[in-house]
Amino acid sequence: MAKIIKKIVINAPAEKVFGFVTSPDNWTRYVTSLTDVRDISSMKVEAGTIFKWTYRMLGINFHGRGHVTENVKNKRFGLKMEGSMPIIETYTFTPVDGGTELSVEIQYEMPGKIMGTIANKGLIEKINKKEADAVLGKIKLFCEGT
Repeated sequence: MAKIIKKIVINAPAEKVFGFVTSPDNWTRYVTSLTDVRDISSMKVEAGTIFKWTYRMLGINFHGRGHVTENVKNKRFGLKMEGSMPIIETYTFTPVDGGTELSVEIQYEMPGKIMGTIANKGLIEKINKKEADAVLGKIKLFCEGT
């Protein structure tokens, strides 16, 4: 699995950032390529909560099932997506100077369908790093703007 780690400081308390990130209603708002989250087993998002997802990359839809791996209030939140594009995401929330340092670690596997179409691992890595930056930027925008 490839791994990306990114951090950003958000001028909002950890409680607000955590609440935004962990709400399934917001997942498609800040993950640009995540087009659909459905069939959520419980709106009380906790370890074990399951859902179905659709992710679009380079014009190809990937589908799968995911579950929350951890939910430690205002500290850590983890997701594992299984299916045609396996992804593990871990968000860490650290209070800093009245704001929050948000760190995300993303581990992913590129399916043969994408690698066969693109055949350029470096390009895929660039796309995924850009997506991670966009995710953090959107979370910052939403949490600081409201």
